[in-house]
Amino acid sequence: MKRKKLKKIVSYLSLIYVFVYSIFGILFYFEIIDNLFLTSAFYAAILNISNFLIIILLYYYSTEKSNSKFLIYNLGGMGARLLILLFTVFIFLKFLKIDKYAFIFTFFIFYFLQLIFEIGYFVKRAKNTGND
Repeated sequence: MKRKKLKKIVSYLSLIYVFVYSIFGILFYFEIIDNLFLTSAFYAAILNISNFLIIILLYYYSTEKSNSKFLIYNLGGMGARLLILLFTVFIFLKFLKIDKYAFIFTFFIFYFLQLIFEIGYFVKRAKNTGND
């Protein structure tokens, strides 16, 4: 049951990524955006996908644990993920040759969309666990 719901949320998120990158591809084809923008957006997407995979792994690892361990893994994981994201964004902006505005814009779009899916998924999981 868990895997089915996880596949559903991952497929929705994947469709969003494919849709956004299809739009970027069309804009690149008509030379509205350049290769640097496309590369910057790709880095932002990879960073957000890795962030999403980490939270899913932490969540599934902690579901069968005690309440205190669950909170440590998920809330502590949230703090650790935010610090890692902050550090990684700083490294990307400082050392990679990317369009800073495109990276930040795309990063926040994907981050907030991912956050909406993440919260929705956890709320549904909490409601389903409460009914059992």
